[in-house]
Amino acid sequence: MRGSSLDLPLLWGRTLAAVALSLAPLGCARLPAGRTDALPFARGVGGVCLVRGYLDWYSTGIDRLAEQLRSAGVPAAAYREEQWGDLADALLARPAGPGPVVLVGFSYGADDVIRIARRLAEHGRAVDLLVTIDPVTPDAVPANVRRCVNFYQPNGVWDVFPFLRGVPLHADAGAAQPENVDVRARPDLVEPDTSHATIAGNEKVHRAIIELVRLACRPR
Repeated sequence: MRGSSLDLPLLWGRTLAAVALSLAPLGCARLPAGRTDALPFARGVGGVCLVRGYLDWYSTGIDRLAEQLRSAGVPAAAYREEQWGDLADALLARPAGPGPVVLVGFSYGADDVIRIARRLAEHGRAVDLLVTIDPVTPDAVPANVRRCVNFYQPNGVWDVFPFLRGVPLHADAGAAQPENVDVRARPDLVEPDTSHATIAGNEKVHRAIIELVRLACRPR
């Protein structure tokens, strides 16, 4: 379950998000749930678990990124945001050591992959690479994460609301500091329509993430 200290802000933020998003066409249908009984890992190669945003909103790009990773020779699968607890349990049940563990999350799913990493830390398990895209209400990154890269895009005054935004990450004391990448400040990453609704499908960001995964994993 989510930490009690975040429950009220999360509830408030998601309620406001639901109201705001209901005023415009979403064009978003629920995407398939991922299989937590068959995690995407290969011995020596490792694998990537990707977590979509709340109710799969604006998250089709996450599934496309999973397909691109598989095409690049890295096992990868996408999961619904509400599956994060089951995914954490499945990762803990998996034998340690057969390959790198990579977690990728978007929006509230980005918050969730940090929670998954913290659950793994409680059991002495490492995360080789953690990639977040527009985290919304993130916890600090725990010390078991060997490398963390955060792609986010600030939205000015709208950043006071805990939805439809991206924010920088911070780490626990003694942990490696996250690499915060402000997409709007990077001409090689930003696209003309960059927003919280489009960043998960940004192909420039996808290419950057695939290169990060190639460094962490050993593509087949």
